[in-house]
Amino acid sequence: MATKVLVAEDDELLSSLLVGRLQGAGYDTHAAYDGNAAIDEAKKWQPDLLVLDLLMPVKSGYDVLEAIRADAGLAPMRVIVVSNLSASDDVDKARKYGVIAFLVKANTTPGEITEKVKSILG
Repeated sequence: MATKVLVAEDDELLSSLLVGRLQGAGYDTHAAYDGNAAIDEAKKWQPDLLVLDLLMPVKSGYDVLEAIRADAGLAPMRVIVVSNLSASDDVDKARKYGVIAFLVKANTTPGEITEKVKSILG
């Protein structure tokens, strides 16, 4: 059974690039385009890893992290944040939710994000 990765990213171009790269690397990949959809999809689909943007419509990535960590079934889920927020306060806040990695979009290619996923999931 393929390892499951949920990409929560409201930029549809970046989302489709990431989904394509991850599928090409052999992962079963779904996309969510807002915070509510990310939470719903995580509950339904139980991914092994979440690639999460912090600035999304409806609910922010922080809201998603809070909901995931409050849900006993989802709490152990591994999360990589990929965001244009890069202030130390933003990084620290995300780290409090136990994110494995914090990547700044402007400095990271979809290929590098895929490599980070591979390094975490094996």
